[in-house]
Amino acid sequence: MERNYHRTVTDEDRRDFLKALGLSGAIAVGATIPELRDAVTIHSSGELAERGQAIRSEVTGTVDTGLLTEAMAGVEQSISQLPAVYREGIPGRNEALYSQLSASGWEIDSHLADVGFYAAAEANLPRFTPEHIETVLRQLIHTESLAAALDAVGFDKREQTDLVATVVAQADELAVWYPTWFLEEGGFDDVNPEYVPPLQRRATAGSLDWISGLDKFLWQNEVLITDEMLEVGMYDIRTMLAGVYLMATSAERFAESDTTDAELTALISGSSAIAIAGQTALVNDIVRINDAKRAPPTRRGVLNAKL
Repeated sequence: MERNYHRTVTDEDRRDFLKALGLSGAIAVGATIPELRDAVTIHSSGELAERGQAIRSEVTGTVDTGLLTEAMAGVEQSISQLPAVYREGIPGRNEALYSQLSASGWEIDSHLADVGFYAAAEANLPRFTPEHIETVLRQLIHTESLAAALDAVGFDKREQTDLVATVVAQADELAVWYPTWFLEEGGFDDVNPEYVPPLQRRATAGSLDWISGLDKFLWQNEVLITDEMLEVGMYDIRTMLAGVYLMATSAERFAESDTTDAELTALISGSSAIAIAGQTALVNDIVRINDAKRAPPTRRGVLNAKL
């Protein structure tokens, strides 16, 4: 049986997730999204709806659903290829083992930038705050296209819940992903907002950059990489690709007028948060290699280090 590269979320993370939904102690820790849907109450979707309506009005181009459908199928295929990529392990010099996983995602990213989808989202969405995350999560649970999209990329019901729960677990990291308008207002001396892409594009394209960059990084650091690091890295890749897929889903639903304004906002914010969570995890799992988790030095590695 192929591995599905699922990172198990701790019970503590699940309890924090349920608490953010206002369900602490009211439902089983391992509840699935359909079970949560019956228990979660949306206090008011007014703010999300207003933001979604504004996004709709400010997209400058026409979203090509045919292009998105084809590219999304490519992302589905990339996720299905993860077991084969894991078996290959470390790529050879100049080999495109990991970057081929991101090819369809780049088509999505380029198109969403061209039609102004990212820009419209950036202009109308708030910073990631505990309140915004809670509101988005409540709406996401009630957005049926969320489960349908995650089904399409191979996440079972338990995995879907755990994936969404990572948004709460990464709340502190999400808080420092500032929208460009916040950078402009905040007067950050070391950042020129003119050269900073919309947060939603940093989430999507940033994920694709990390995946594409693994070919060179893993080849250069082969002596340090353990099998365990590679395996958990597969789930980080899976998470990032799921975030890209959900961003495309939000644009597809927007183009087909097949979602409410509140659901559109939730899908865009939720997909960004999931992609960012995957990036953060990848950095911690593979990129920042300390002595405690690196592969033990081999004689060949020690000799090479001396040369």
